[in-house]
Amino acid sequence: MLTGPEAIAQMVGGKIAPIYLEGRIPITEASSKELGLLPNQVVRAVVEQRPEGLIILINGRPFELPAQLRFRPGDAVWLKLLGGTQGFFLKLIPPPPSAQASHGPAGAQVSPLVASLFAQPANLSGLMALLSPSGGLSVIAGFLSGLAGTSGPLASLIKARPAMANLSPEAVRLAFRGSGLFSEARLASKEPISFDVKLALRELLVQLQQSRGVQTGLLQATESALREMESAQADSLAASSHRELSFSFLIPFRDADSVLISLFRPPRSPVEPDPPYTINMHTRSESLGELWMKTVIGKGQKLDFVMWADRKDVAQKAERAKGELIEDLSEAGLVMQSFSIFHGRRPSEELSGANEKPPGLVFDKTA
Repeated sequence: MLTGPEAIAQMVGGKIAPIYLEGRIPITEASSKELGLLPNQVVRAVVEQRPEGLIILINGRPFELPAQLRFRPGDAVWLKLLGGTQGFFLKLIPPPPSAQASHGPAGAQVSPLVASLFAQPANLSGLMALLSPSGGLSVIAGFLSGLAGTSGPLASLIKARPAMANLSPEAVRLAFRGSGLFSEARLASKEPISFDVKLALRELLVQLQQSRGVQTGLLQATESALREMESAQADSLAASSHRELSFSFLIPFRDADSVLISLFRPPRSPVEPDPPYTINMHTRSESLGELWMKTVIGKGQKLDFVMWADRKDVAQKAERAKGELIEDLSEAGLVMQSFSIFHGRRPSEELSGANEKPPGLVFDKTA
């Protein structure tokens, strides 16, 4: 379980130091002067997640991160300006000893458990599979049927799931609050909790550990889902230290497959006091296949929407319904600036660091 913001404060930049690979980031001489850098000067930079992908922030200025360099949002990296007649570049170097020292009180060290939360991706794919009505959730229901008098968070999770058929803003708000992102904070404030995914899975984990029957697969899936949720909490806390909003959570529906939602907003700045929000959604079902949707909400309630469907018939149906959706949004006071639908998987799902696109994939560089 997370120990709180003090654990993050003990880490350089709110993240564990990455393994430094040989690599360089090209930079023009003019840009280096604008940043106030001199040859052989060392500068600390931070990796950030933006809608267009990972970037590295140097003295407040974003630079594209080369694809061969593997970092995570929030990683602190150290760079040295080198170059000459052949051009300038920033070379990755190990952090100085002073940066590696503990920031905790009296030299306190970060526990391996907490550090591991920052080292693994928080994509919640295991949680999505575990709470799938036709998959993990049916296994959980079968396991619970053999227990007498089951109540508490786990029973509430099964009963209190929202219905997609009558989904409302209030239902989304309640699902967000009960997503597990705020479990420890709600317990610390002694707030009554009627629905919380993380507490429900912890109860399930205890039940499985005490069970005499062999439930190895379900036990491992539950442990993995909990680690994903705590990594999502860690990522959100690290993003807040950079004045960003970044949340990932799952809505487990009772009448449809779960939907994974991620929200991101870069930090406010004098140049961009009201930055746009980016909302990504992902779901998979037998009736629709896999769907990815990305919505960017800018000033004046203007929207840019992109959808990817791995099934051709679903993409065609969405294309035919485009006009109706635009009208519905207009009635709600929203303006659709752009609306793109692609047949295929979302590029980030397929490319994940690759430099070339696979055959037959529609690649939208702006998404």
